[in-house]
Amino acid sequence: MQRPRLRDNKGKRQFELYPLGQIPPNMICKIGKCFTYQYLVGSKDLTGSMWGDVFAIGIGGTHLDSPLGLADVIYENQCWSTKTVKHNNPHAQGKVRVISGRCSPDYSYGITDPHEDIQKTGTSVLSIYNER
Repeated sequence: MQRPRLRDNKGKRQFELYPLGQIPPNMICKIGKCFTYQYLVGSKDLTGSMWGDVFAIGIGGTHLDSPLGLADVIYENQCWSTKTVKHNNPHAQGKVRVISGRCSPDYSYGITDPHEDIQKTGTSVLSIYNER
């Protein structure tokens, strides 16, 4: 897929610390340890703020812990937006609806009907966020 056109793109292209689907085992282990600790101290629920803290620990980054902006966790020249979803039976949940702003598949890729090809739209939205 081509790189998206962004309104505020300054032409800077950063390296990918963790390419999509290629999370290092040591990072997964750090996150697992944090989840285990939270459970052992009595936290039965994982809030969005807690997940941001856990993810930041996992990658060695900084959790901004702010409801404003696109970046929740930063590390070097990269950032991530972290989200949590509540569900009574999360392992059986097949779909999650994420509402996101600051991306326009129409502007960036010329996708005028986002429902025509959902897979293409989703891929373009991820590409836009990854480019940002």
